[in-house]
Amino acid sequence: MVSIPAAEAAVLEALPFFMLGTVDAAGAADCSHRGRMARGEGGHDPLVKVTGPRRLVFPDYKGNAMFNSLGNLIQRPAVSLLFLDFARGLRLRVDGDAVIHDDPTRWPDAWHGWWPAALRCIEVAVTGYDAGSAGTVPRLRLDEAAVTPLR
Repeated sequence: MVSIPAAEAAVLEALPFFMLGTVDAAGAADCSHRGRMARGEGGHDPLVKVTGPRRLVFPDYKGNAMFNSLGNLIQRPAVSLLFLDFARGLRLRVDGDAVIHDDPTRWPDAWHGWWPAALRCIEVAVTGYDAGSAGTVPRLRLDEAAVTPLR
């Protein structure tokens, strides 16, 4: 049974971005960037939360250009998330089946705390996980001060 190891779940949650891959009904692929949202009091919302060994969730915000991705997920729920850990030189890929939760009144309380400005959340039931191998991604250092947060 495929699962996300607990130690790697913490890595996924700490990364600043991931690439979201979806496919529409005709089979055309779409890939988009998904980054953390800045909070007014400083800091940022979590990128994703791993809510179990085979489940993770991430937010959708107004104006973040996820229209194609969400439209594709309505047609075909298969999703692939690619996380690049430049500090460790790792590639982490999560494949799964996504469900869009667009009624905030029915969300678990924790989701409101993690993403107070989110319009909807996407929950992924993990069907595949690949941690790649060390050295598959160039090692780079992220300059947090130079990162422009999403608005």
